[in-house]
Amino acid sequence: MYLIRAESNARLGTSVGDTVVADYNAVHTRAGLSAKNVVTLDDILLERRLELAHEGHRIHDIKRLKGSVDGLNWDDEKLLYPIPARELEANAKLEQNPGY
Repeated sequence: MYLIRAESNARLGTSVGDTVVADYNAVHTRAGLSAKNVVTLDDILLERRLELAHEGHRIHDIKRLKGSVDGLNWDDEKLLYPIPARELEANAKLEQNPGY
């Protein structure tokens, strides 16, 4: 939540710069790293990537930020997960995602 608030406030560019740095440092220093006095949006996004590694958030961040991964753009159909068979069976109006 600290990183979400830090990113939001950084994107707003409001006069809550101290909150951005404080929120960032709450996560950054918890990991045993030294506090920063100035934080950029790129710093916040990197900290989010490191803090949430292997928790399944990366794909959502790529899509949200319209990034790319391994040469695939954020909207490539190869980055879609298949709809589980039980969901397709429960709702006949659903169509499987392309490629599955």
